[in-house]
Amino acid sequence: MRAPLLVPLVLGGLAAFAASQAPVSDSDLFWHLAVGRDVAAHGIARLDTYSWTVAGRPILVDQWLGELVLSMAYAIGSWRGIVTLRALAVGAIAAIVVWTSLAERPRRPLIAVLAALPALALSRFAWTDRPELLGLLCFTVLVALLRAGRRGALRAFALCPPLLLIWANLHASYALGLGLAVLVALERMLVDAPRRRQYAALAVACGLATFVTPAGLATWTSSGGHFLAPPRFVQEEGTPDVTTLPGALFSVALLATLGSALLVPGIRGRNALFEIAMLVPVAFVSMTATRHLVFFPIAAAPFLSKWGPNALAAVWAQVRAAWFGARRTRGLTAERESPVHNKERESETQGEGTREHVRPRGRLATDGIAAAIAVALLIGGALTAPTEPDLSGFPVTALSQLPAGPGLLNRYDWGGFLIWYAPATPVFVDGRLFPYVGDALDDYRSVIGLHPDWREALTRRGIRTLLVLPTDAIAVHAADLGWPVLARTEKYVLLRIP
Repeated sequence: MRAPLLVPLVLGGLAAFAASQAPVSDSDLFWHLAVGRDVAAHGIARLDTYSWTVAGRPILVDQWLGELVLSMAYAIGSWRGIVTLRALAVGAIAAIVVWTSLAERPRRPLIAVLAALPALALSRFAWTDRPELLGLLCFTVLVALLRAGRRGALRAFALCPPLLLIWANLHASYALGLGLAVLVALERMLVDAPRRRQYAALAVACGLATFVTPAGLATWTSSGGHFLAPPRFVQEEGTPDVTTLPGALFSVALLATLGSALLVPGIRGRNALFEIAMLVPVAFVSMTATRHLVFFPIAAAPFLSKWGPNALAAVWAQVRAAWFGARRTRGLTAERESPVHNKERESETQGEGTREHVRPRGRLATDGIAAAIAVALLIGGALTAPTEPDLSGFPVTALSQLPAGPGLLNRYDWGGFLIWYAPATPVFVDGRLFPYVGDALDDYRSVIGLHPDWREALTRRGIRTLLVLPTDAIAVHAADLGWPVLARTEKYVLLRIP
């Protein structure tokens, strides 16, 4: 039975509306916008033009398409266009997560929504105006395609290579998607022997698709750098902390998944192999950095929808047996359903065939109404979206006093803001990060944190001015040294080095 669209579309519309009410405030958006603007005007640049520390050096071009999309949204609707793009992506992610969960239990939307709740809640921390959000949307679509192919809709597998081609030009997170697609193709080769050649061709096509980018083989540089050597001093790249809300939501999804896997005997054989291919690599990647936490709940939502009720039924059976002292039969079989849903028994193919889809009378009208509601919520969100960015966290009043040309050392968090609002003043460092890894980033951290070699770095770089937080070690020490203050507020201090 095909999953109904009413609940996914309405929840997607509500998520889109909620996402549209926050103003633009991400510093990284500004440098993404600058790159996208330059791509549209001059093509893809392969050498840095925004800084004075790594000017002329090769830079990564792995997000050029996402940056172009952001630039087009800005060209069409200014800041409201950016917010609308964010709302559209968030709404699509929410709708697809719920729909993928509901496809496992089409007659139990409440179960599907509950299974998707950790993913929906954790995705809130990924509502950023960056290509990263578009990459998360691609991941959500890939999970839906792989699950659909596993249920018998084999044509869904054919959509994976073109999806990965687009994804590889949007954001480096495509590497996780490629890993999943290849693992599922290998799993299918083991359990569906007559189609081994097709699955092998799928794996090869997915791999080749990721190299159809301007970077070619170098497309692996960014994804490999983030995974193998994440910059832990950047908050979002830090080790996940279960005491935070994102960490707690991830823990709920992980523990629920492990509990279901252990409690339901039916998760074995072919079922287990597919779930291992889908969930184990995603769980591993999610635990490498805070920014990756959202991947696992999205991948686990359909698993929890399918097997969670069985696990709860198994727990309840054990509780009753212990409470009443009655002997029960061993566990639950894979085919036995919870009393909550024992009327919705469905035959599931293992991928060897396709499932017949029946659309009940009236479903088309209901889906149409749901689509209209979702569109209305999206349009309403776009019309009421903030029209100006929130610049309260940036040194706006310092812009008029910034010196033109090289020589400014700026806070890492303000680099993107300066690239967009002060193009005449090249930055020392910004959120692009990897072009600066090495000498530039080491010198930045040395000066900001007053490391032993900070004076040598200051002289060698020819730093003439500092735009830093009043609480930074260099700003506190500058007051003791009597360095001239060009501008000062509670949020920043602009210093001139004598």
